[in-house]
Amino acid sequence: MDLLDPERLGAWLDAQGLEAGKPITVEPLAGGTSNAMFRIDRGSGRWVLRRPAKVAVDRANEGMRREHRILDGLGGSDVPHPAVVALCEDHHVLGCTFYIMERVEGVSPFPAPARLDDDRRRAEIAFAMVEALARLHQVDWRAAGLGDLGRPEGFHERQVNRWSRQLASYQGRELPGIDAVMRWLEASRPDDFEPTLMHGDYHMRNALIAPDPPGRVVAILDWETATIGDPLLDLAGFCEIWCSAATAGWPSRQALVERYRAVRGLDGLGNLTYYEVLYHFRLAVLQEGIYQRSLRDPTHRDQHDSGQRALANVAQAVELASGNVRVRGIQPL
Repeated sequence: MDLLDPERLGAWLDAQGLEAGKPITVEPLAGGTSNAMFRIDRGSGRWVLRRPAKVAVDRANEGMRREHRILDGLGGSDVPHPAVVALCEDHHVLGCTFYIMERVEGVSPFPAPARLDDDRRRAEIAFAMVEALARLHQVDWRAAGLGDLGRPEGFHERQVNRWSRQLASYQGRELPGIDAVMRWLEASRPDDFEPTLMHGDYHMRNALIAPDPPGRVVAILDWETATIGDPLLDLAGFCEIWCSAATAGWPSRQALVERYRAVRGLDGLGNLTYYEVLYHFRLAVLQEGIYQRSLRDPTHRDQHDSGQRALANVAQAVELASGNVRVRGIQPL
């Protein structure tokens, strides 16, 4: 197995006192493109191992430490998440930094399991997901030891520069329309915001729901883009994905936003257009990164459609910005 040597992993688990000396079973799990996951069974232990992919993104090992730290910081909170078990920074084990976490039994809310074929159950899941996001945004991130996880000061001022530099680092193709989107974002930044711990990629495939009713989220997954920032970017991104993918019977964008507002006890949320455009801009850069990596890694040839998604995200950002001028004197795209 290219990414995991069961013998070396077993020796490391022995050293951690995790079901020492017992047979180990390893099974790859479907996951994202930036990281790889494996199901680990040993004695009574049921875990998931998470490590960088074969063709790793920049600072992938630091990303593993960061994810472990976030999940550890969430311990004791009411945010549904897998508990961390151990972190390994000894590259003699698997050639990288990795961590193992508890395996949470749940199902993906999308595509919806057959038993979620009635409107009431669908609404349960949709509202459970937006409520879980609201609880995440209520975490006291300083008390959780995450005070230096991000730099909320200047969060929006850094967005365009940060993501444009990442796009340039790919040394790939031009994305038509993205320069106009960046100009619009620079001119339309919010005046202020209340920083929270934000997930950065919150959607249906990064969560597990309880296999049996009532609908509830049992784990939020894939914390690689989490930081301290503006929570409305999480909310806008979730609604953009949900409302573009959900079919009849699922709650509307307005209903989801209202439930989020109510759970957090906010008076209002204002215009989310800026956040929707920023979401599509960031996602375009991330998708383009997946596409460019797929050109170098023959095992990810099926990811070439990420290139089309990047173009589609830019087009959606242009469409959203074109009819919404939030700053006096700034022309639509």
